[in-house]
Amino acid sequence: MRTKTVFELLYEASKVITSEIELQNVVQKVTDIATELTGAQFGAFFYNVTNQNGESFVLYTISGVAKEAFSKFPMPRNTKIFEPTFTATGTVRYDDVTQQPHYGKNPPHHGMPRGHLPVRSYLAVPVVSPFTKEAIGGLFFGHPQPGQFTEESEKLVEGIAVQAAIAITNARLFEQQRFSEAKLKEQREQYKSIFNAITDSAIIYDEDGTIVEANPTASQLYGYQYEELIGLNASLFFKTPTDFQALKEIALSGREYAGVHERIRQDGSLIWVEFKGIRFIYKDKPHVLSVSREALRQDRTKEAMQNAESLAHIITSVSPVTLWMTDRDGQIIYINQTWVDWVGGSMKSHLGEGWLSAVLPEDKERTQQTFEQDFQNRRLFAMEFRIRRKNGEIRWCLSNGSPYYNEGGKFGGYAGSISDTTERKAAEQKLASQNTLINTITNNTQQALLLMNEKQVCTYMNPAAEQMTGFRMEEVRDKPLHYYIHHTHPDGSHFPIEDCLIDRALPTKAQTKGEEVFVHKDGHFYPVAFTASPIVENGVPIGTVIEVRDTTEEKRMEEALRSKEKQAMLLLEQKVDERTRALEQKNKELEQFAYVSHHDLKEPIRKIMLFTEMIKDDSFEQLTEASRHRLDRVIDASQRMSTALKDILDYASLAKAESFTRVNLNDVLKAVEQDLELLIAEKGATLSIGWLPTIEAAPQQMHQLFYNLLNNALKFAKPDLPPVVTISSQDLSWEQINRRDGLDSRRRYWQITVADNGIGFSEENAEKIFVMFQRLHTRKVYSGTGIGLSLARKVVLNHGGTIWAEGKEGEGACFRVLLPAE
Repeated sequence: MRTKTVFELLYEASKVITSEIELQNVVQKVTDIATELTGAQFGAFFYNVTNQNGESFVLYTISGVAKEAFSKFPMPRNTKIFEPTFTATGTVRYDDVTQQPHYGKNPPHHGMPRGHLPVRSYLAVPVVSPFTKEAIGGLFFGHPQPGQFTEESEKLVEGIAVQAAIAITNARLFEQQRFSEAKLKEQREQYKSIFNAITDSAIIYDEDGTIVEANPTASQLYGYQYEELIGLNASLFFKTPTDFQALKEIALSGREYAGVHERIRQDGSLIWVEFKGIRFIYKDKPHVLSVSREALRQDRTKEAMQNAESLAHIITSVSPVTLWMTDRDGQIIYINQTWVDWVGGSMKSHLGEGWLSAVLPEDKERTQQTFEQDFQNRRLFAMEFRIRRKNGEIRWCLSNGSPYYNEGGKFGGYAGSISDTTERKAAEQKLASQNTLINTITNNTQQALLLMNEKQVCTYMNPAAEQMTGFRMEEVRDKPLHYYIHHTHPDGSHFPIEDCLIDRALPTKAQTKGEEVFVHKDGHFYPVAFTASPIVENGVPIGTVIEVRDTTEEKRMEEALRSKEKQAMLLLEQKVDERTRALEQKNKELEQFAYVSHHDLKEPIRKIMLFTEMIKDDSFEQLTEASRHRLDRVIDASQRMSTALKDILDYASLAKAESFTRVNLNDVLKAVEQDLELLIAEKGATLSIGWLPTIEAAPQQMHQLFYNLLNNALKFAKPDLPPVVTISSQDLSWEQINRRDGLDSRRRYWQITVADNGIGFSEENAEKIFVMFQRLHTRKVYSGTGIGLSLARKVVLNHGGTIWAEGKEGEGACFRVLLPAE
């Protein structure tokens, strides 16, 4: 599988910033890319999260290993190792973290927790907010081998960290916006529910009298369907339209209207209603809420007026915005309960100019002067200022006001509202900062960025795109981009826009990417890699974002690299051929030496064994006790030498190529069991052999492998306990075998397990027992040459597998063999 280049990984990182808005997806992708970029065995990203309730958490992502590898350990502490990352004071890179003077100095003074993944090479880079400069989190990378991380990888990850900070900031802004929108939607639904639940008819109309909202009672009262009411002019309910105009003008001037009136239903019938109207600001424009109910008798006019006034009082009291009125001198004569709920005090204390006491001192004079100027000139008043709420919180507010006049046309004062705009202000500021950041990125990035509208004409080109194409923005603005930079094939033939993959992204509403050849302003062709992403709003395509990278230098470097690789491969092949021939010659000499040595030594040893046996048979009784002991030692030594020569010859024979064939390991075990029949009977051993697979292998070598493993289990049995040997098999995937070195990740493996209940061995001797001639016990206690397990490992390696041992002293041993499956 092809390894991704640094360019591709950095390009993927930039795409995460521009396209991903989910925080978890951003940090996971950044962790994956940075881990692959550094060559780390595993990478982690610990980052801080604050939920909507203000609670702080430390979350993390993992790459390279399963998340469970860290889930059982606590979060990193602010120790000397982690402090530079969590305090954002700089990058940390160690060739061997265990050799640092401050390693393992924090309680419990043992470095990494037991069971933690082994880490020698260590790299940690802080991720810092570009706005607040606070540490958002940190990227951590580890490798069990020392010296794995370079200065180049450090710089690359620092660049990724900057991009990660931007991406996380964008994702957090999106989450905050989404939360605000959800909260606003919830509030709207609450108000909508209240509005629809009112048993009186409620209609909202705009400055022109057009109905923009109505509740179900209004539909019932006037005989219209909801859809029919919306968009109608409220004057249609009046026998005399001028009556409606008069009421509307009263409300829009800031005064309330109320009374009993005759209205027209949809079917033409007349109905008497008790009504009340009040002005309020909706979407920054004045609207009127008209509430009415059917009047059964005209003699109930007074009661109806009282009810209407009570309803108006309820509406103004529970309004989410502050409502206010002044007299003709500009002094507050009315302010509703909402303002008191915000800033405290009594309603009376905020009359006159008392309401200014809640405005921050630095905004008070400006707010008062603006109001007085607009008031004197009878202009519409709009002003933003900050207040301190009764809980100490500082909030932004927007106040709107307009003059109102009495029935005789005489100026009465101002009426208006104050709404809390803190969330909107914060969102605007964040949006402005984000736009500044985006402009800074696009204007300074080396990536060429271009925008086209729905007509495929250019609307934006960043400086990198100008440098790449040779055109200035002014030269191609509002012109078909294709016919400037992509109009001709390299062979000089015309390139129709209909065939251009870049221009297909918008009509198909699907991202396109690939490689193409552009035409520079001066006429030369140059290769590029591009990604064209459509911009779609409400299902309608409105433009295309095009990211382009000039690949001229990449192509040149790739060609140079291929040329160098080709030369290097030729040279390597020559060296390999030379060394292979030399090795084959050495192997032949070694084999010849082994066989000659075996032949030359075998005959003298055979004669020594023969003559000593003859002496023992003929003269043993005539010898002294000391001579008998010496003769027995000569016989024992000659037998051991003969066995050692055979084992050495067997080991040397493994170097000879033996053809592979399908070998049923069950048959092999049966043959081995027959060879060891006497030893099994002598030991009183029990063999438990499960089902074993059929594999491609060298038959004789498989026999040697299992002969030595079984012989080893029988040899090292406890003196007072009959040996029990269990042999089993299991089919394992690459992940299940924990990615052991030297194995092929594309293959599956059979794990053969040989376990016994013998004397076992200590953990530090797990590798030592596979070394040739290595013995853990004296010959007096356990016989043997110390070659058997070494021979077993050689067989396994010849078959592309691996073998290791597990055990404890006095608790038996377990040998695990991994051999390639078909």
